[in-house]
Amino acid sequence: MCKVIDFYRYIDTIAPFSAQEAWDNSGFLVGDEDARVTKVLVALDATEDVLNEAAEMDAELVITHHPIIFNSLKDLHPADMAYLAARKGIAVISSHTALDIADGGVNDCLAAALGLQNVRRCGEAGLLRVGELPEQMKLPEFIPYVAEKLGSGGIKYTPAEKPIRTVAVCGGSGAEFYPDAMASGVDAYVTANVKHSWWLEIRRAGLCVLDAGHHCTENTVIAPLAERLARQFPETEILISERCKDPALYWTK
Repeated sequence: MCKVIDFYRYIDTIAPFSAQEAWDNSGFLVGDEDARVTKVLVALDATEDVLNEAAEMDAELVITHHPIIFNSLKDLHPADMAYLAARKGIAVISSHTALDIADGGVNDCLAAALGLQNVRRCGEAGLLRVGELPEQMKLPEFIPYVAEKLGSGGIKYTPAEKPIRTVAVCGGSGAEFYPDAMASGVDAYVTANVKHSWWLEIRRAGLCVLDAGHHCTENTVIAPLAERLARQFPETEILISERCKDPALYWTK
């Protein structure tokens, strides 16, 4: 039977924890590394709903993208997710920025979800991915296409005059990398968490950017990650959380 440490070591081979950003806190964050694992729940976030879901199905391990512990802890209380996981006897491994950049990680999965072809790395750190749509689209077609493929409840965007074929992607907070997308000559850039000052810069630069939401642009990695884990650990039941939802609600006219 596999142990928690076996899952940590495997994830370290596909998305080395040493590759995470200096500010990140990916890794084995809660639990006993020698605990035996019969069932694993995979989710974008270790929310209270997700941890309760894991406890109800007797999962000994939760694997997330976003770290359950992000900032330094000076105390621990029942409202803290790490406290809840430990109290329920659930180990947590989180792979964040290392999984963003890894082959087969967040950005490759985002490109695949959008059906991009001839995908290649982009930018100084190789974080972004650039590829081509099977067919060019005008912006009024591209926006609902992205929303449907990613399950996004709402999209913010800047205009595009010409048809869209070449697309750059970066899951999560990728607005600051728009110059890399522009330098690659893309027709559009799909990312999330674009703040007001970035919108102003992007509009001045004339780049078509779609903000499809943090959850939706990164959640594309969860099913492929679960499939990889299932292949590596066939004797362990690997499940995808049904309670990890986009925390934002959307209203449209």
